[in-house]
Amino acid sequence: MNRTHSFWKRIRIISVLLGVVSIMTIMGCATIGPKYSTVRNDIAVLSEEQGRIIFYRPSGLYGAAMRPDILLNGRKVGRSRPGTIFYVDVDPGKHQVTVPAILYPGESTIDIDVRQNETVYVKTSMGGSAFGGRTNVEMVSFEQAMTEIDDLEFMTEPTK
Repeated sequence: MNRTHSFWKRIRIISVLLGVVSIMTIMGCATIGPKYSTVRNDIAVLSEEQGRIIFYRPSGLYGAAMRPDILLNGRKVGRSRPGTIFYVDVDPGKHQVTVPAILYPGESTIDIDVRQNETVYVKTSMGGSAFGGRTNVEMVSFEQAMTEIDDLEFMTEPTK
C-alpha cells in the first residue's frame, strides 16, 4: 500500500508542475502590445503645455500574478503589469502616484513634480513582501529607464 500511495503522490506533484508550467507558458505568450523599441518614434509628441509620466514595470516572475491599479491623483490610469509600459500626459505641477497593496491594507505612494514639456519615468516593481501584494513605486532617471524599457510591451490604451 505504501508503494501505491507514493505513486499517486508523484503523479499529483507532476500534474501540479505541468499545470504551473502551462500557465507560465500561456502568460509568457500573451501579448498586450508591440515592443516599446519598435513604437518609440511613433508615440504622439508631447504638447509644450503639458508634461508626461511614463509608467513601467520590468518583467519578472517574482509577483508576476500581482497587477495592482496605478492611481494618479486618486484616479485610476492603468495597472502595474509585468513587462509593460504606458504613459499619461498631465498638466504641469505636483501629482501623487499611488499603488494600493493587494492582499493587505496599505499603499505605496510618491509625490512627483512635473514641469512643462518634461517627461518623468515612474517604475513599479514587486518588493520583498510580494507575497503580501506590496508594490514599490519610484521615480527613476532617464538613463535608468532607457536601460530597462526597450523590451517592454507598449500599451496604447492602459489597462483600466
